[in-house]
Amino acid sequence: MNPIDSGIELELTRVACAMCGSDETKPRPVFEGYDYEYRTCDNRFRFLACADCGHVYQSPRVRMEDIDRIYPRDYVLRVTEVEYPAFAPFRWLKFNVLDRGWIRKVIANLRAGSRVLDIGAGFGGNLTYLAKLAPFPLQLYANDLKFEPEARSYLSERDVTLLEGPIEDVQCGERFDAIICQQVIEHLADPKQVIRWISDHLAPGGVVYLETPDLKGLSGYVFRKHWLALSTPRHFHMFSRKALAACVSESDLDIEFHGAIVEASHWPVSLRMKLNMNPHAPRSAGYMYSLISYDNFLVKSVSCMIDLATIMAGLSTVSQALIARKPAASA
Repeated sequence: MNPIDSGIELELTRVACAMCGSDETKPRPVFEGYDYEYRTCDNRFRFLACADCGHVYQSPRVRMEDIDRIYPRDYVLRVTEVEYPAFAPFRWLKFNVLDRGWIRKVIANLRAGSRVLDIGAGFGGNLTYLAKLAPFPLQLYANDLKFEPEARSYLSERDVTLLEGPIEDVQCGERFDAIICQQVIEHLADPKQVIRWISDHLAPGGVVYLETPDLKGLSGYVFRKHWLALSTPRHFHMFSRKALAACVSESDLDIEFHGAIVEASHWPVSLRMKLNMNPHAPRSAGYMYSLISYDNFLVKSVSCMIDLATIMAGLSTVSQALIARKPAASA
């Protein structure tokens, strides 16, 4: 029985593994499910594990010409600045401990006039937050498939240079001192090509910050097909740490940090989907929505503590972060 009932059935296309090129003849499903988050279509989707390299990817998946159909207008984009709570002690804890201070790690590699690119920038929340925290002026660049008029205006007013289109197709002579690619590569048809583009466009000694869901995340075993990290059908890939590290290392980048981070909002949102609730409805939608909400301070605190305990136990949370450097000797 189809639980979505959107009335829309999309044509899907079968694809090979983007990591090794293997074209599976006997599908081995790892996850199967529907678009529980936004209910954009009635299709049932599945993630397969490649028999040759083990990478997990979605096949069949939505055709690229239909990609806009699975990203509704109310699609939630992560904006770093609003992810941090207003309560000062908790804000300090999340920024300096729970997230391992990724912004500080990027800033530590920059100087006045450094060039910073955010891939999949949306409204540029990462860039504007980074610029506010940096003790010196930066040259900021933002990339997205296309910028809505509001985003274009917002970023242009802040002197952010816009690079529009698939990043692997962008012709750019700049070499960047830092590139941010946060919760993006899982959406891409060919992540290896994008990582190679990043490597080619980093200045010697430059760093890249990558963040993506972790295939081995603890909450995945709890919620399975209702796990927010799957974001079916928008996520084309689910990376294990091994697969992500291999992809980065093959592009001549030296990994300096790779580990789990706190991304606690996925706990209440996944639970809502499990209970057939609207995952992004406001607390005002009803008592249960008020109770199961990341805006609920108690829920936020408990979720963060679960992720922190998971990290301390040496296990994977919903998201992994990786910082890699272009060797200084690179031309």
